[in-house]
Amino acid sequence: MIKAVLFDLDDTLYDEEQFVEGGFKVVSQYISEKYGVDKNTFYQALLDVLRKEGRGHTFDIALKKFGLYKKDLIPKLVKIYREHNPQLSLFPDTLAVLSRLKKNYKLGLITGGNEKVQRKKVQVLGIKDFFDIVIFTHKYGEGKQKPNPFPYQKALQKWGIKPKEAVYVGDDPNQDFIGAKRLGMYTIRVLRGKYKNTKLDRMLEADYESKNLREISDLCAKI
Repeated sequence: MIKAVLFDLDDTLYDEEQFVEGGFKVVSQYISEKYGVDKNTFYQALLDVLRKEGRGHTFDIALKKFGLYKKDLIPKLVKIYREHNPQLSLFPDTLAVLSRLKKNYKLGLITGGNEKVQRKKVQVLGIKDFFDIVIFTHKYGEGKQKPNPFPYQKALQKWGIKPKEAVYVGDDPNQDFIGAKRLGMYTIRVLRGKYKNTKLDRMLEADYESKNLREISDLCAKI
């Protein structure tokens, strides 16, 4: 019998592109004011680099395109990106599903990435009170983040429940499910966000798939 449901944050409960685009806009504004580059042109360049190259060196590549690259400029842009005040909204089904699940299960949130950034996201989205436990894995160091089983185990120990009594819901098969499955938890993958069409080895995939969060309640009841 399922007693607890744990969630990922980015691209599971809200569209992470909102944060990324907001960060790119403030970075583009900074570049425009400092170097006289049209902010909309630089913003579009950042989006193009992200879509073609993925994350990792977005600022480096965009700056080089405009002949502005300086190694010491990157930390400044990262700081501006991380510290901007985001305008975020939940997926349309998130509030209703969290409200429904909270009546029957303990709820938890496990999210990686920069702790200050993730805390800000949770605050802006207004969802903290839905969760009995919120784990920011960045706080515990690189070796303790997903896909390491540590954050899932931490939640289970706090609640005093067995792995088979808990479900983890996420979107990224690269890191969301393997640690939870290793402990023996059930896992559900929501097919949306940037990994919507990603298919990996069965060992990395979730036990169940859903097109949206609305299906989670029924899946938890059937497990």
